Formats: sequence, C-alpha cells, structure tokens
Amino acid sequence: MQKIKVIFIGTGEFGSPILEALSANNKIEIQFVVTSEDKPAKRNLNLMPSPIKQTALMNKLFIQQPHSISGLKQKIAQIKPDILLVVSYGEIIPKDLLEIPTRGSINIHGSLLPKYRGASPIQAGLLNGDKVTGVTWIKMTGKMDAGPIIDKKELDIDNGDNYDSLSHKLSKLAALHTGNVIETFVKTGKSIEQNPKEATYCRRIEKTDGMLDPYNETAEQMIRKIKAYSTWPKCSILWNNKRIIITSATVGEQKNSSGEVAVFENKILAIGTQKGAVMPTKVQPESKREMSIEEFLRGQKNIPQKISS
Repeated sequence: MQKIKVIFIGTGEFGSPILEALSANNKIEIQFVVTSEDKPAKRNLNLMPSPIKQTALMNKLFIQQPHSISGLKQKIAQIKPDILLVVSYGEIIPKDLLEIPTRGSINIHGSLLPKYRGASPIQAGLLNGDKVTGVTWIKMTGKMDAGPIIDKKELDIDNGDNYDSLSHKLSKLAALHTGNVIETFVKTGKSIEQNPKEATYCRRIEKTDGMLDPYNETAEQMIRKIKAYSTWPKCSILWNNKRIIITSATVGEQKNSSGEVAVFENKILAIGTQKGAVMPTKVQPESKREMSIEEFLRGQKNIPQKISS
C-alpha cells in the first residue's frame, strides 16, 4: 500500500507527541515539517528552536522555517501531498495553500467543536469548570475552526487538572488517534458540517488576565483562573505591593471579607473573596522559586491586612 504523504505544520509543544507518533507510523510518510523561525530565549540572546523543530530533529525529519508560510506554496504544490496537518502553528494559513493537498487540510483542535472556537480552548474549558473536553479533527476551510468535523474524542477533566496537565493529556489523546483519523479520512473523505448555532468562542489571553481580584471574583472563579493560566500568564496578587504568583490553591469556608487576609497557625493563608476563601498551597514570590505556603509565611515579617486592589 502506498504511504499517505503528509506535510506537518506546527510550532507549539501540543503538537510534539502527535509528530512523534506520526513519524513512527509505517502508513504515513512525512514529507517535511513546517515550523516557526528560531526565537531568542527569554534570559539570553541564544536562538531557541520550537518544540516541533526539536521533535523533528530527533526523528530526522526535513524541516522548513519560512518567514511566511506563503513562501512555501510552490514547494508544497510540487510535492502534491495527500494531507496538510496543522497543529498549533500560530500563523494563519492562506486558503490557496489549504486547497493544494489532494485529500485536504486537517487541523487538530483542543476542544469538542463547535464549542470553544478560537485561540484558547483548553483554558476556556478550565475557566468554565467543564467536566469533559476533548480533541476535534476538522477539515480546514479558511474560516477559523469552522470546518467540517472529521472525528472527535472525549476526555474527562480531573479536579486536579490545570492547563499544563490537561494540555498534555489532550496532546497524548491526539497522538494516539491521529494516524487512524488520517487513514480513514483519506479512504472515505467523510466529514460532518458544524452547526454554527452551537458555536462558542474563546479569545486570545492577555497578560493582564492573570491578575486575581478577590474584591470582584469568587473563590471558585479565582481557582479556575489559577488552573487555566498555570503556564501563562500565571495568576498573581499584590502582597505588600509585590507580585506573588499563586500556583495552586483550594477553596475554603469564608470567615473574612473580600480581600481580607487571615493566617492560621503560621501555615495556612486564607484570602476572602466575594464568595468563599482562596487558600493558596503553593506560591512563587517575585524573582524567587516556587515554595509551599508554609515556607512562604515563615519568611514574612509583615502580613498585610488586605490584598492590594
């Protein structure tokens, strides 16, 4: 049987397990991998490859890093791939490129479409307290996340999940099934149109979204934000005018007013909110490492009465 010719297009870590799985699939031949240009690291000027480039190098795959993917149109047309597979690329792909593959272009999306179209579907599920999420494979049409659904797989959201753990689970789920999804689609071409009336949307996350506000948010809302923004932008409060990142917390019974700080036995911290209290279990003070709340409190000479607004 002739192998299915695939061009893999991606940048983010979400796509790495998927690329790894496809590179080992003897029914699929990855023609080359398209990923973003290397970017300077945060703390120095050294250029860092994307997670996808690192995975491609480990699997000895050909790599293309165009300034703009439009520059690869002629090369893609010459290869005539069966499938363009797009996973967390970060750049809009022109419709004329999507129409080049003989079988079509497929995108892997981290929600059960048509729910949570847009840039932050995994975070949106956590923010809304969903119990179930999943992965959807869609045929790309040029409209964001609106193409016909090829397949979808569900995944339960555990109470302890944050963005890091849930993204990893969804990526592994996609890696497990993408080979079979591609094979079936190439054979049948079957897909089902989305119902636009059922569509919901999630916006791009901003750095300011990570600021917690006990005066206008409930404890449950704040906990959901801490989980959703665990990778970026991370959630923080102002403690004696310094930014303290809360990396994990639980909801407690409220015994103090909104924004009021209460400390018990020098090892438990409770911050009052509109409803319930947020009780941090791990924090990261400004310019310091992550630590337990007990260790943090031991180093505090001045406990504020209220969180700065």
